[in-house]
Amino acid sequence: MKCPGQDTRYWKEDAIFEVRCPRCGRLVEFFKDDTARTCPGCGERLPNPRLDFGCAAYCPYAEQCLGSLPPELKEKQQAVFKERIEAEVTHRLRDDSRALERLRLRLKYAEQIALEEGGQLPVVLAAACLWGWEEPAAFLKSLNIPIELQQEILKALQGQNQEGKMVHDAELLTSQALGQEVRGAPQTTVGKRLLATLSF
Repeated sequence: MKCPGQDTRYWKEDAIFEVRCPRCGRLVEFFKDDTARTCPGCGERLPNPRLDFGCAAYCPYAEQCLGSLPPELKEKQQAVFKERIEAEVTHRLRDDSRALERLRLRLKYAEQIALEEGGQLPVVLAAACLWGWEEPAAFLKSLNIPIELQQEILKALQGQNQEGKMVHDAELLTSQALGQEVRGAPQTTVGKRLLATLSF
């Protein structure tokens, strides 16, 4: 089945329009689903000013449908999927108040570390949700999380990227905050600083 938003049978008269090139002034014709067009006059690449990504922010097939997504939409899409993961994990843990408290703390520390260290926030937070989770790959697949995002989250859970170090440190800080034994050493600068602060 073709996405109705991309199927020309459902288009109205404003689906094809013209935009004046800001560089040379020539009119450039756009179809509503074009992400960008090249000006025939000067070769300037113009983004579609009316492009409404709508469902692309949450659809796992957005990239197949629209082609390469702009970075800002990719980030928005990751944030939407991170929220779905967090909601599902929270729902599954709803009867376990200790696990929910641990999750809340881990997410708090993971966010702080990711923001200060410059990590991919949706990846860090999604991995923080799934820390210690059995079969996280199957869980992510069941939620139709895009493959690229799945891979980044799984790498973080396996400690294979910088985001993994951030989640590792968030878990250490969580253990410290709960008065439990801290196993291992922090792997990020922010994690070291926060752990030293919590130790006093």
